[in-house]
Amino acid sequence: MSTKQPDVLVAPPSPLAALTLAEMHVRRWELKATCDRCATKLRVSLPAMIRTHGPDAVFWGQKPRCPGLECEKGVLTYAARALTGGTWVSMTSPPCQLDLAAYKSRHAAYRGPR
Repeated sequence: MSTKQPDVLVAPPSPLAALTLAEMHVRRWELKATCDRCATKLRVSLPAMIRTHGPDAVFWGQKPRCPGLECEKGVLTYAARALTGGTWVSMTSPPCQLDLAAYKSRHAAYRGPR
């Protein structure tokens, strides 16, 4: 039997699945940003975000200012989806301690050349 629900094929985004921008890019997630004041919607380019903020940047819980010309007090809210046609998941809540511990256990600190 087939299904028309993309969230069955790939789980919706969560900080446990991908905490950093690089992990989101590897999993091929889509990001969008929406201003809460002027309702501007932006498609987010993960490669550009990685070049700007670094691969280890965490955007869960971040709310930067709106880049709109007339928007002075607007705040961007990010949302991610794992698959085209999947559910958009808001990234407003910061990662909890469980998410950070899981990330640290996946990636040991680089101590440099030996």
